[in-house]
Amino acid sequence: MRVIRKWTRLDNAAKIFPPTSSSRDPKVFRFACELYETLDAKILQRALDQTTAQFPFYRSILKKGLFWYYFEESTLHPAVKEEDQHPCAPIYSADRPDLLFRVCYYKKRINLEVFHALADGMGALLFLRTLVSFYLAEKHPGSAGEGVSLDDDASSQEQIRQDAFEKYYDKDQNIRSRKAERAYRIGGPQLPGNRLGIMEGVLSVKSVLAIAHEYRASLTEFLTAQLICSVHDGMTVRDCVRPVVITVPVDLRNYFKTQTARNFFGIIHVAHHFKKDGDSFLEVLENVKRAFKEQLSSETMRGIINHYCALENNVLIKAIPLEIKIPCLKLAGQQAEGEDTAAISNLGKIAMPPGMDAHIRLFSVMVSTRRPQICLCSFGDTLTVSYSARLESTGIPRCFFRRLADFGIGIEINSNLEQLREESDDVL
Repeated sequence: MRVIRKWTRLDNAAKIFPPTSSSRDPKVFRFACELYETLDAKILQRALDQTTAQFPFYRSILKKGLFWYYFEESTLHPAVKEEDQHPCAPIYSADRPDLLFRVCYYKKRINLEVFHALADGMGALLFLRTLVSFYLAEKHPGSAGEGVSLDDDASSQEQIRQDAFEKYYDKDQNIRSRKAERAYRIGGPQLPGNRLGIMEGVLSVKSVLAIAHEYRASLTEFLTAQLICSVHDGMTVRDCVRPVVITVPVDLRNYFKTQTARNFFGIIHVAHHFKKDGDSFLEVLENVKRAFKEQLSSETMRGIINHYCALENNVLIKAIPLEIKIPCLKLAGQQAEGEDTAAISNLGKIAMPPGMDAHIRLFSVMVSTRRPQICLCSFGDTLTVSYSARLESTGIPRCFFRRLADFGIGIEINSNLEQLREESDDVL
C-alpha cells in the first residue's frame, strides 16, 4: 500500500537557499554549546531523540516539486556522531535526500548544524536549547532542573512549523525598493578545499557593554562600527570609491508574534562611504546608529516581509516551472552578494532553565558564507564573537579583536586557522 507522507511548503526566506547552495557556500550554520565536562554520547543520543519528538518538522527531507521545492516528512532517524568534518560542511544534496541538520560532539562541545532552508538562527537555537536541557536533565538529575518541554498539543506543533511570512504578508501595502549601490568586496586567496576559517573571541559582556554605553550605542551598533573600521584598515585609497556595506539579520519575532522554529528574519543594510562620510570611528559609529534607528521599526519590518513575499505571490511567477526558476534564483543570489561587504549577526542573550547554568561554559554560533561574517551571542557574562570566512587572510578578524583589546577588554582567542595551514602544507 502506498504511504502518503505529509509535506510542507518552504517559507519565503527558505526558497533562495536550495538553488544557491554549493560546496563553496553550503548555506549551513552551526550552534555550539560548550559544557564544563566531557560529553556522554549515549545520553546525548537519547536527548536528541526526545528533542526531535518535540520538533517533528526537523525530520523532513527536501524535494523538488513542479513549481517550488518542498519539505516531506521522513522516517530517517538522526544519529549523534563524534565530529569528523570541518565546521559547516555541506548538508543538503539534491542527489541524496537526507535530513537537513546534524548533531555532533567534540570533547565538551555539542554542535548543531542546520541547512538554512530548514530554519533561521533563532529557530535552530530553540532546538539546541531543548537538546542541551534534555541532556543535562538526565546527566545531572535533580541538580540541573528539568528539560525544556514544549506543549505536545496540535496548536503548539502548528506554531513551531508555521510560515510566519505568509501569516503577516499584506498584499495591499505599498512596497518600497531599496536603492542599492555596489559595495566594496573583500578579495584575496581562498582557503583550500572550500574550508571555513574560524576565529572565535570570548569576552565579558559587561566589559563590552560598558564601552558601548560610553559611546551611547548598543552592543550591536558598537561592534558593527568596529567591523566597518576593521574592513577599512585593509582597503586601499582606490577601494574607498565604494562603500563598505554590512548586512544585519533581524529576528522578525521581535516585531510580530509567532513561535515558529522556521525562518522568520529580515535584513537591514548599514553602508559607510569613507570618502563621503568620514573615516574616524566616531563618524562611522554615528552613521551606524542612524541606520539602525531608521530601519529598525515595525513599519520597516512589515515592508521587508511584503517585499520578500510579493514575488512569490505573483501569479505569473507561480506558474513558471521550478527548473526555469532555478537559474533566475541563482542570478538573484549573485546580484545580492554584490550589494554587501560583510555581515554581522547578534543572536542575543541565551537563557536556560534554572540549575543548568552551572554546567554550561558558553554558547557560540558561526555561519558558512561567501563573504566574511561575524556572529555573536551571550550566555551569562560570556560573549562569544565568531568570525568566519573562506579567505586565507586573517587581517580583518585580527584588526577587529585588536581594536577591542585596545579598550582594555580581555579576550580569549580560539581558531582553526593553524590547523588548516598544517593540512594545506601536508597536501603540498
